[in-house]
Amino acid sequence: MAFFSNGEDREKLSVLYLLKLAGFPLSRDQIASVMFEQGYENYIELSERLLELEQSACIATIPTYRIQTVVLTRRGEEIAALFEKNLPRSLRDSIRECIEARTEAFRLENTAQMSSTFHSEGNFSTRLSLVENGEPFFELNIKLPSAKYTRIAERRWSEINQKLYYDTLLALISEDEGEDPSPFGAEDGDEGAEQDGTAEPAEQPSERGAEQ
Repeated sequence: MAFFSNGEDREKLSVLYLLKLAGFPLSRDQIASVMFEQGYENYIELSERLLELEQSACIATIPTYRIQTVVLTRRGEEIAALFEKNLPRSLRDSIRECIEARTEAFRLENTAQMSSTFHSEGNFSTRLSLVENGEPFFELNIKLPSAKYTRIAERRWSEINQKLYYDTLLALISEDEGEDPSPFGAEDGDEGAEQDGTAEPAEQPSERGAEQ
């Protein structure tokens, strides 16, 4: 019997495949909405499949302001590429059609905003932010020398804002200087794959930092 050809393994491979097609992080509800269209109607069982994928380092869950999103790790990408053809073609086509139809809606649900102000000296002040429930949880303010570079920055922000957020967040909360905690660059066998998901208590800010 081929790997991932039926049962729980096929459900997990379907999740990896849809994340691979999406190409950007999805919330659990977004994943569920795609899976339910494929006939998987038990949210509890789907949550168990997601937990198993996380424990095997195929996906990583990253908190944003109020929700968690799910990203495909390098290990997950490799498994999806190796075994995706074990899924029935009809299922692959259905997942692909569903992702293609919802890509823009999914992106808008993970709201990215941008605004630019022109200055008399010829440069621009650009604000790039991620907003959830009307409140920014990640924001960059940057001066750019021309309209050309401002347009490029705005276009790139719409494409890579989630990755910038995750990489920045994980770089800030990583405790070991040599550690590369990003799920976008995780290698097979990394120590991060063996973690049980518990976090050490965060260090309290210094009095000087707290007063700023």
